[in-house]
This record gives sequence, structure tokens and C-alpha cells, in this order.
Amino acid sequence: MASITKDDLNKIVELAKSVPEEYRDKCFELLLARALQDAALATAHETPPVPAGPAPTSAPPKFVLPIDVKAFLSQYSLDESLLWKCFHAEGGELRPIYQLRTRMKARAQIEHALMMALESAMTSGQFQVALEALRQRCRDHKCYDEANFMGTLKRNSNLFKKLDADEPLLLSPDGKAELAELLESLKD
Repeated sequence: MASITKDDLNKIVELAKSVPEEYRDKCFELLLARALQDAALATAHETPPVPAGPAPTSAPPKFVLPIDVKAFLSQYSLDESLLWKCFHAEGGELRPIYQLRTRMKARAQIEHALMMALESAMTSGQFQVALEALRQRCRDHKCYDEANFMGTLKRNSNLFKKLDADEPLLLSPDGKAELAELLESLKD
């Protein structure tokens, strides 16, 4: 409830006394109502103090890495900060922000496969990449070599558990070691 000061109330009483007797009560009611309304508006426009303490609960949840990714980082003595130099995470979403340094199409294709497998692992826990998604990423980054795409993967088959056109490419232990080296090279 809005309040007025004693001085404001005295002014209203004095002003009401200055009008003819028959209008005093109505004048007092109107002046008091107006003063209370003005006080209420002034209170409403005041900025409430911001409480110190934890952030609001409506903030997006922190991105949580799956245990397999944490194990990978630990196995190869990699710092988690390397991941955040290559990917941007917000809430539960993840976007690649890395730039591959190679100019050779075959090497870029393999590096995209490794980084896409890492991206998948960060969201699902599985170090895998869909063949068609890899093709599209290579097209998008102008490193797709249609004639040699599968040949490049076959020449680097040691990086994958098996090479089947109908199934995602799963990183082998050699593939994870190669991924660790790639991450190290991207940190600078």
C-alpha cells in the first residue's frame, strides 16, 4: 500500500478547509486519493534492489561432457580447454569453430572425419561419424574429392574399426590417437 507523509496529509487538510463547508469532505477525499495515487506511481517506478547471490535459474544448463570423452582426454593427457577452442557449447548444443590447417583434400577429409567423430562423442558419447555427413562437410569446406573419397578412407582404414558404407565410421584406438595429435596441433 502506498503511503504519504504527515506533511502531505496536513497540506491536504489545510487545502480542504479552504473550500466551502459543503465541499470539504468531497475535496478531502479527492485530494487524498490523488496523493495516494501519486505515491503509488512513484513507488512503482522505483527500481527494486538486485539481490546478490546465485544466477537466475533460467540460465541455460552447462554443457556436460560424456564420460567417454573425459576418459579420452585423460588417456591422452589432453586438457579440456582444447575442446572449447574447437567447439562452442551453449546449453545442450554444440557447434564446431575450428579451422583445419591442411590444404590437401585427402588429409582434410581425414581430419574432418576425426573432428566430426569428436563432435559426435561430445553429444552422444560415441566416437563416430556418418559417412554422408562427412561427405557433406567435405563438400561444404571444398575438400571433397568424389573420385578418391572412399579410397582415402580405405588407405586410412586403421583409424576406423570397420569401413562399411551403410554404417557410421567408428574410431579405432589408432583413430583416437590420431585425433589426440590433431587436437594438439589445433591448440595454437
